[in-house]
Amino acid sequence: MRICLISREYPPDTGWGGVGAFNFHMAHALTKAGHDVEVISLSAGEGARSAEELGVTVHRVAWKHLLDELNLLLVASPSSHYVIKTTVALWMRFMELHSQCPFDVVEVPEHLAGGLFHAMTREVPLVVQLHTPHSKFISDCFHGVTPSFDNRLICILKRVGILLADQVISPSANLAGFVAEDTGYPFERIRVIKYPVDTEKFKPEGPKALSEDGNLTVFFAGRLEERKGIHYLVEAMPAIVKAVPNVRFICVGADTQAAPGGGSMLAWLKKRLEENKCTSKVTFSPHIPLTEMANYVRSADVCVVPSLYDNAPFTCIEALACGKPVVATTAGGMGEYAAHNERGIIVPPRSAEALSDAIITLLKDETKRQQFGKNARAFAESTLNLAFKAEEKIEQYEQARANYTARQADPLYMRGTERCLRDALEVLCAYEQMMFETLSKQSLAFRVRHWLRFFKKRPRLCAANVLVSAYRQCAGKHASAPPFIARLEEAVEAQRKEQFATTLSLAKMLEDATASNQTRQKTRQPVSVQ
Repeated sequence: MRICLISREYPPDTGWGGVGAFNFHMAHALTKAGHDVEVISLSAGEGARSAEELGVTVHRVAWKHLLDELNLLLVASPSSHYVIKTTVALWMRFMELHSQCPFDVVEVPEHLAGGLFHAMTREVPLVVQLHTPHSKFISDCFHGVTPSFDNRLICILKRVGILLADQVISPSANLAGFVAEDTGYPFERIRVIKYPVDTEKFKPEGPKALSEDGNLTVFFAGRLEERKGIHYLVEAMPAIVKAVPNVRFICVGADTQAAPGGGSMLAWLKKRLEENKCTSKVTFSPHIPLTEMANYVRSADVCVVPSLYDNAPFTCIEALACGKPVVATTAGGMGEYAAHNERGIIVPPRSAEALSDAIITLLKDETKRQQFGKNARAFAESTLNLAFKAEEKIEQYEQARANYTARQADPLYMRGTERCLRDALEVLCAYEQMMFETLSKQSLAFRVRHWLRFFKKRPRLCAANVLVSAYRQCAGKHASAPPFIARLEEAVEAQRKEQFATTLSLAKMLEDATASNQTRQKTRQPVSVQ
């Protein structure tokens, strides 16, 4: 099967975040199973490139200066601007590749509306993989995401992708339930497939990063931010240290500016540790390469995931694969992985006391730790291993192709795939022009700033605009103009028409690149299901 995985995040360019790590593991598992897999992701630099990365063809697209002409949209709705321009970049590269050698199926994360154009055009069977919807961040006020127009627009675009998908997959029933309620998509139609883990890399046997010196190790991995619950773990540490004096904590994760009241979370955590006299018990590390992560997990006696919400974090899954008991919260799908009193202990979120009690229980009971660890490893081998997950994925891809053929529904956008992007960008340009005209009429400060920038960038054209405007104010809108003024008016009008020429030329490039699709689309036969 020819498969396209689309993801803004894909390591190593964009780090090893959850979405990127998931697509990395699946791309390699599907390739190993004999399928033709290509990944489209964002480039960390300025340029685009395509190359084979560790056995998988990865296309890195340039995106940072895309739609720069829409600077008012960037100012008014910066998050939406990012979502739209990256979606456009990914879609354009997909259509280029698809026109050269058609894909059988495409998979996108629901995160930030990655499947918007695929859903609207129904060009190819679409599978949407759920991770953590933007609307969840809004509902729980995580990462400073507020219910603004900007963020609500992203949610609307994301819902379009989900509702029109041929198959929707969730890593947990908990997340499937939230998405069903949020979008109206039937819960029973969402297929729950747990996240995978490389059980050959993450296993109990192997080297350990920390020497065995009589200490018991509690391991945490995650960004130092509110949603990951690291502050509750720090608040629980004094009670744990008092009950288990030979405990030590290893905390791996990048610092963020998410401390209470603002500022460095790492600095705030260290201050709290100093106040509680626990500083010597804790080691912070901003980053550990994926190649070394298993060594650290194997060094742990207990792994803790105190998140205020997580659908299924890899730190939990990797701990299970290494045969480690997990202390996690009920906030999300973690309990579906680290089953309570079987592979770990599940506690309520936002409770330092519950965390400390659970961790102390496991640290003091070696028999329970060992049994939970054995159960965890058995669960990972039988349910989460990559080869098994690749088989499940292919089953869902085949189902998506069958659903695509059976539905034979008209696409949401009915003017043809080759026109879709151009029409979308024309709408954005019209919105930009409306904002400009409104601000120009209502704000003297905006007009002054605009003309200063305009004069600095294009002084001669700016002067032409001023002269034409002054003449029309005196002579009237429809008065005949002398040749000199007429020539200036032509130049000004040409500039206005060219204002978004760069933006619209991107869509024209896509139209030219996919012109051959028009005939194929009109005569397209239903996709056969093997």
